[in-house]
Formats: sequence, structure tokens, C-alpha cells
Amino acid sequence: MHKQMKNFRNKFILVFTMALMAIGAKAQQVPLFNQYYYSGSLAYPSGTVFQENRYVSFVYRDQFGGLVGSPKNFALAYSTAVKNKTAFSGNITTADIGFTSQVKISGGIGYKLFGEGKEGLSIGAQLGLSLFSLNKDRVNPENPVDNVLLDILGQNGSVLSVDLSASYRKGKFGVDVAIPTIINESLSDDAYTHINDDNAPDFIGGVRYLFDINPDINFTPYGGVRIRETIGAELDIIGEMSFRDKFRATLGYRDNFGVSIGLGVQIFPKILFTYNYDFGQKDTPFLADGFNEFGLHLKLDTKVKEDCALAGEEVVNTIIDQGIYDENLVKLEDREKALCYFRGLEEGKRKEINLNAEAAYQALFAKVKSDELAKLEKERLAKLQAEQQEQERLKREREAIEIERLRLQEIERLAREETKRKEAEAQIAKVLIMATEEISFGSGSSNLTESSLTSLDKVAALFRENNNLKLAIRGYTDNSGNADSNLQLSKERADSVKEYLISKGVTENRISAEGFGIANPRADNSTKEGRAKNRRVELAIVK
Repeated sequence: MHKQMKNFRNKFILVFTMALMAIGAKAQQVPLFNQYYYSGSLAYPSGTVFQENRYVSFVYRDQFGGLVGSPKNFALAYSTAVKNKTAFSGNITTADIGFTSQVKISGGIGYKLFGEGKEGLSIGAQLGLSLFSLNKDRVNPENPVDNVLLDILGQNGSVLSVDLSASYRKGKFGVDVAIPTIINESLSDDAYTHINDDNAPDFIGGVRYLFDINPDINFTPYGGVRIRETIGAELDIIGEMSFRDKFRATLGYRDNFGVSIGLGVQIFPKILFTYNYDFGQKDTPFLADGFNEFGLHLKLDTKVKEDCALAGEEVVNTIIDQGIYDENLVKLEDREKALCYFRGLEEGKRKEINLNAEAAYQALFAKVKSDELAKLEKERLAKLQAEQQEQERLKREREAIEIERLRLQEIERLAREETKRKEAEAQIAKVLIMATEEISFGSGSSNLTESSLTSLDKVAALFRENNNLKLAIRGYTDNSGNADSNLQLSKERADSVKEYLISKGVTENRISAEGFGIANPRADNSTKEGRAKNRRVELAIVK
């Protein structure tokens, strides 16, 4: 009877213990926030084939609330650069929750099925070894309950697991899915196998897209789902804003972890520091307090590859700059450097890469030779063109001299004509002034007097000889009488002069006639002499 009670007690403790594990694992199984944007190899080894450099990430997560048994995580992730469509990753993660501590060492491989560069479809697998132990700070062997726990679980345990993942990239669009612990085998104790299974979701996946808001700012939203048989589906909705790839800010919501906010700073060109805070779920054990998560991400250079590629590129540039089209003139060690450079530009199987590199090396000399021949032909054509240009220059120079001689002759001719024109205009102006003084009308009349005709005949003769000249006739009166009548009279007098000149052979379109009445007097209207001078018709050349 006592033995049966003891067995019942042990089973009860075991069931209670496993229940506590499940509750704690609910917190533990949620991926670290940094896996979404900065260290994806922790969850998706398939995604490593889309990166060009090696990376190391350090992530630490804790509540700092002093709650006994609260989750605490640490991760060290390393991923290689892509080589022949293949990339590798290695991780060390720890999870300290409740009365158990876990250390997981895993190695992953990603392989691109198709696609070039940062685009395509890839698959990945990750082999992990989990080492479990009871937390000595929380398990007291002198406590009867803890002693039973020690008897059931043992001090340590180990579990071997296999994760599978797939990733797809197309432009700024990306999808990642994973099935963790698809294989989960205990190497020591089945109880730890259950803990290991509870520490990971049955399925995890997410979709993201990069939006370029402007040259400095981009935004990457992420929507994901985590599925566990014991809990169901849990959603993750997050967005990251990046400014010049130097400053980052994240905001989102994760089921069971609540609202999440974060910041990131590129403190050095190859070091990114991130901090995220999950506000937690107030009604959930172990999740009531918020979580702090720190990340440090280092971008590593592939030194050997870079040195080889740089040296090879220098050799290739020397071959091109010096115009070496005979490969026998290149040293053997320089040939190997150049081949290394060309191999670095290829993707695929090693044999294919080597063949393509050799073909590119041979094509380099063929191109240099072709360029040299083209250069010689270009120089010949340039010399011929220069000779033709010199002949053309001499011809243009002779033509310019002849043109200058003709131009000077034309200037002299125009100068003579201008002198004649000015003399003629001066003579015409003199005649017009005399005509202006001699034109007269009867009192209150627009009829020309006989004494006016002689001067007007001279004006008509000059305008018949100079067809390029135009004449303006302006009639005026004194201030005697009505202003409106005077204006009409001045217009009639100007028209009389115009009609007389037309009758003498001056074409009508070369003459304009206007009356201005009493306007613009040239003498004092208060005297008889002044009024006589104001009763006039003025003649002027129009340009």
C-alpha cells in the first residue's frame, strides 16, 4: 500500500512538473525578436544563402524582474557567406526557465534550388544537440519534492533534433517557413525529449516586404504565424523603419508577448546594436513582466576570398592596362590569381566554376588583342582625320582671308553709300525746312497759295529720286477761333499738301498726314507775327 502511494505521489509530481514545463515553454518557444530581422539563421538556415558576408550575432533576453523561474535566453549565431549556392550556419543557444536549463548546439546548411544573387528558392536543415540540466539554484536535493524530481528526470539529459526550413526571395519580397524538431530523439531520458519538443513550435513562418519610402528611409513590415499543437496559432505583426541603414525602429505585436518596441543603431560600419522590449501579457504566468532583449550583430569579411579576389583583380587590370594579349607573358602565379578572381564571379558546381573561370581568362586575352587592334585602327583613323582636318583648316583659313577682304570692300562701299545717304538726307532736310517756312494758305482756308508750290515741287522731286524715304506731314493753326474747327482745318491743310505731292508723282503709301490744331505752338499766339508762324505745315522724314 505504501509502495502504491509512493508511486502515485511520484506520478502526480511528474504530471505537475510536466504541466509547469508546458506553461514555461509557452514563453520559451517564442523566437527571439532578433530572428525576425537581424539573425534569421537561428530559425531559418535556408535564408543564409541570400547573404553575401559572414555574420556573428549575440542576443541576450531577460526580464530583470526578479521573478523566480522567469525565462532567460542567450544566443550566439554564426553564418557563412554563400559558396556555390550553399551556406552554413552554427548556433549556440541557452534557455534558463523554471527548474531546467538548456544548452543547444546546432549546425545548419542552406542550399539554393534556383535563382541568382539575392533571389530564388532555398531549403535548409539544422541538426541540433540539446543538453539539459536541473537548475541548481532552484532545485534543492534536500527538498522531498525536488528530490523526487531528481529521481524522475536525473541531473542531466540530452536530445538530438533536426529542423527543416525553406526560404523564397523575389526582389523586395521574402517568405520563410520552418518545421522545428521534425526529428526529436532523446539520447538519455524521454522527459527531456518532451521539454525539448515543448520549447519549439510545430511550425513557424513569416512574410516580409521592403518599401522604399525615399532614398533615406525604408519600411519592412512582417507578418508571421507560430503553431503549436498544445496552444494553437499565434500571430506576429511587426514593422521596422530604417533611416540610411544606420538607425532603426521597430513596433509590433506578438501573441502572448504583447506590444513590442525596439531601436537599432549602427554603432560601427560593421556592428549593429539592437534593443527590443516586449511588454508581456499580464494574465499569463512567466509573461506578466516585460522582456528586455539585446542584440549585437557583426558583419565579418571573408578575408581569404577578398585577398584572392583583390590580387586577381589587380592582375586582370594590369593585363588590360598594359595591353598584354599573349598569355605566355603572364607569370604562373599571376595566372592563378586571375583565375581566382574569375572563380569568385561564378556560381554553381566547382568543376563548372573552374571551366567558366578558365574560359573567362582566355576570353580576357582575346578581348585585349581585339581592343589593341581596335586601338591601332582608331589611331590610324585619328591620324588620317587629323590630316584631313589640317587640310580643311588651311582651306578655311584661305576662305576666311578672302571673306575678310570682301567684307572690308563691302564696308568701304557701305561707308561711301552712307556718306552719300547722309548728304542726301541733309539736303532733303534743308529742302523740307525751307518748304515748311514757305508753305502758306489763305486765311481760314486749306487751299495752297501759289508761293507754296515751288518749294513743294522741290520736295516732290527729291522724294521721287529717293524711293526709300517716307514723309510725315503735320498741320497746325494759331489759337484764333474754335479749337475743334482749328483741328479740322489743320487736318485739311495737311491733306492738301499730301494731295499736291501725290499729284507730283510721290506714291501715297510713303506719305502720312495729320492735323494737330493749336497744339505745339512755336511762337507767341498773342502777336500777329506769332500767330502767323503757328499757322504752318511741318514736313519731316520718317525712318
